[in-house]
Amino acid sequence: MRTRVVAAILAVGVVAFVGIFVWTVVWTLEPQATGAQGDAPTAETSEQLSDGRLDVQVYALGDRNVRLEIQFMPDADAIELAVQRPDVNFAMVDMHMDGIDSPLELVEAGVWRANLKLPMAGRWVVNVGFGDEFMEIEFDAK
Repeated sequence: MRTRVVAAILAVGVVAFVGIFVWTVVWTLEPQATGAQGDAPTAETSEQLSDGRLDVQVYALGDRNVRLEIQFMPDADAIELAVQRPDVNFAMVDMHMDGIDSPLELVEAGVWRANLKLPMAGRWVVNVGFGDEFMEIEFDAK
């Protein structure tokens, strides 16, 4: 009988220890606090175009530095668009400052990245698309 009591007390202790460990890990993790600066996108959007899905993420990294990530997942019959470079244009929302093209780097088929420094802080919009189909995403650059 004494052995069973000791075993039950040890089992409760182990379960309590594991429970406290799991609770501490789960409740202390915050997505913004655990990653490095710039890991969470400032603005993101996805849109279904006629030839596939276009995902765009904008990371405002501070000091007017911006990273743009584009992924295009073509439909089965539109694979040639995965290798075509999308059109990208940055423009300031409240001023007539537009026409800022970003140098896109091909990361892999259908995935592009651009790093650039905007001329001034404020509200910006980036247009991304192919031909007549494009999407807009607004963000604040500081």
